[in-house]
Amino acid sequence: MILKRYISVLIIVLLNVSCYTSRDLSTKNMASFYKPTDNIYHPEFSAWNQRDSSIQLFVKVIPAEFLYVRQSDEGFKSFLKVVLEVVRSYDDTRVLDSTSSVFTFDILDKSVAKIVNLNLPTKQVGDLMLRVVLYDLNKGAYEDYFVPLEIDNQATRNDFLFTNRRNEILFDNYGNISDSLNIAFKDPAVKTMWCKYYKRNFSLPAPPFSFDIKSEFDYTPDSVFQVSVNDSFPIVFPEPGFYHLQPDTTKKGGATIYRFEPGFPNVSTPQHLLESMRYLTSKKEFEEMRKSVNLKAAVDNFWLARGGSEEKTRALIRKYYGRVQDANKYFTSYTEGWRTDRGMIYVIFGAPSTLYLSAESETWIYGTPNSTLALNFFFTKVINPFTPNDMTLSRAPIYESNWYRAVETWRQGRAYNSYN
Repeated sequence: MILKRYISVLIIVLLNVSCYTSRDLSTKNMASFYKPTDNIYHPEFSAWNQRDSSIQLFVKVIPAEFLYVRQSDEGFKSFLKVVLEVVRSYDDTRVLDSTSSVFTFDILDKSVAKIVNLNLPTKQVGDLMLRVVLYDLNKGAYEDYFVPLEIDNQATRNDFLFTNRRNEILFDNYGNISDSLNIAFKDPAVKTMWCKYYKRNFSLPAPPFSFDIKSEFDYTPDSVFQVSVNDSFPIVFPEPGFYHLQPDTTKKGGATIYRFEPGFPNVSTPQHLLESMRYLTSKKEFEEMRKSVNLKAAVDNFWLARGGSEEKTRALIRKYYGRVQDANKYFTSYTEGWRTDRGMIYVIFGAPSTLYLSAESETWIYGTPNSTLALNFFFTKVINPFTPNDMTLSRAPIYESNWYRAVETWRQGRAYNSYN
């Protein structure tokens, strides 16, 4: 009975893959990308160009999210099928290369996160994308995820694999500032790497109705030094800022590690709680709080004045800083996620109800698409040697009333777009 059920689910899985891969994803609503509560699973991914013509994908999963079924005398187990496909972009999802594997989890281990990995030979080059599909074969449910992949003749982020002192894979690009890191590079013959350190203070993005004139980035590093790679010697990156690793300094390509405040992407210190409130305050309010002898009390009093009661204030704080922390997870690049264009819109307006993704842009829609009442934001990808996650907002005066209405809603003690 179990074998028959397994086979029938697998057939459904294969049919779903076949139907889905021919679609143009740029016309599909992908709003669940920025709504974690809408997702069944909550994996993390790290793609490594382990060597020329071979990709290794690491997937960190939470086994407790899968369904466990009794397997004769073997106890309760779950079966996870992972499908890995190389495609060009959201606009072109034709499968260029693919592989899959099934992983088994015992119910006794379901409370501990697990890392599985797949190897995929490929001769594709360029800015690509990995479509990863997770299927719970017992439940018959699946979700797909998309991981950027860059394969080039110069070094890219995917040519590096970072692990911490506990030999745990770094699934984000910032990690813990106190962690030392080991660096693996796809070419095992390379033993040293140049590291350029940048300490920059980036200004907050301008409101969506205001023109945002950014000065050209100065690529002159604050310091340059060499680090060891492909060995067991750990490296410490202790100072806030970002560190750009390159085997060849005549090119801009490489991998970047970002260092922010301790505890990032969470926000907990009075200073950082205040800084991320700047979207809601006037300049005078902000400066008065910043100069306060008791910064924590100043922040607490601001929110209490908005919420009225302690219970309502706590709920308002959870909602606001929850968005700040989610923005840090989704949009962090050369600066904290909440300080980016997308992060600003996400914190104030919440997650969009409709999200369209393409290779070069994102369209966020609040309300019904094509409705005259809908609010639309358009973001364009920025070519940035330090990150593939940099986008700029197309600003326009028409956003002014929407912006001030949303800010005022927060200031009156209500979370704007509270269902997100």
